Amino acid sequence: MAKILLLETSTTQCSVALADGGLAVGWKEERAEQGYLHAERLMPLVDDLLRDCEWSKAELDAVAVSGGPGSFTGLRIGVSTAKGLCQALQIPLIALDTLALLAEQGKRLDPAPQRRVAMIDARRMEVYAGSFEASGECSCNAIPVEVDKNPDFFKGPAQFIGDGALKCEALLQGEGRSFVEAWPLARDGASRAEVFFQKGEFVDLGSYEPNYVKTFKAGAPKDPLGLRSKISLWLGFAILILGACSSCGEQQQVIPYVPVNFQIDLNLPAYNTLNFPGEAIALPGGSKGLYVYRYTLDEFVVLDRHATFDIPMACKVTLDEDNITLQDHSDCSESQWLMLDGSVITGPATVPLHRYRTTLNGSILSIYN
Repeated sequence: MAKILLLETSTTQCSVALADGGLAVGWKEERAEQGYLHAERLMPLVDDLLRDCEWSKAELDAVAVSGGPGSFTGLRIGVSTAKGLCQALQIPLIALDTLALLAEQGKRLDPAPQRRVAMIDARRMEVYAGSFEASGECSCNAIPVEVDKNPDFFKGPAQFIGDGALKCEALLQGEGRSFVEAWPLARDGASRAEVFFQKGEFVDLGSYEPNYVKTFKAGAPKDPLGLRSKISLWLGFAILILGACSSCGEQQQVIPYVPVNFQIDLNLPAYNTLNFPGEAIALPGGSKGLYVYRYTLDEFVVLDRHATFDIPMACKVTLDEDNITLQDHSDCSESQWLMLDGSVITGPATVPLHRYRTTLNGSILSIYN
């Protein structure tokens, strides 16, 4: 039996679960009415869940991620986080079909044997759809369907479930059909993830990509630097390694306050490195200097280089070549911190690095206290 962390971020619902031997033993779920909260909330949810269940990351045997179809943004964050965890913990990655999670949820809500059609909203009258027999076997893989133009694609009695189900109800109503509005949940992948683990059906960390089904279509441009085609495995490794440790004891908690309020133009040659997610540069400022790290297309992390073990010593952290970890030198504590959010990876430090605020407007990045 395996202890598995499950992540689901394919829609506006963000959910995590812990499974032991194929049974979900705990879960946390949040949904944004608009936009996505995954980048801000995914890792805090994981940390809170591990704490509630009294598990440590070191106990995990694998990570299972919902791999699509779904939102380009959501899937990218979930898969990148899963890859980062697996890389750090040296454990395998399991990929789950998002539509299968919906079908499993439909079975949990209504155990009566029936065909289930999982539907994820793909904007307008399009849905990502997959059909599952009462046995749970997939009879139609994930495909994009324009429901208003192809109502006959869905035939016969079925339970239609997903965030795309209700918008299609008027077109698809018929005898023996029910419609359930729902979002994929990590906990519904517990049994499937255990089966994959026991069979050794893992995906390669270097080459695995989510199942986007169709090319992502952006609305109003949010990518003035044209970065989407350049996202690499660095993003996967950059998203978490180990969670934040709680601060304790005698350590001074706060570095000296230094006013920080300036802007940089990312189009200038001096900042070209930041055109790619997973890259970082060092800048003057703050208490001991700053590291500016591009987390995603629209998000940056800026950390003060002042080491937080024995703060009065005023040691400076250095970014490792992997662009993932920061550490102070052997004359200080040899502690390590995570570039993504400044959290402690290995002690004796217990206090996170100080993080500054950022705002991105076009190519102008503002950094401030």
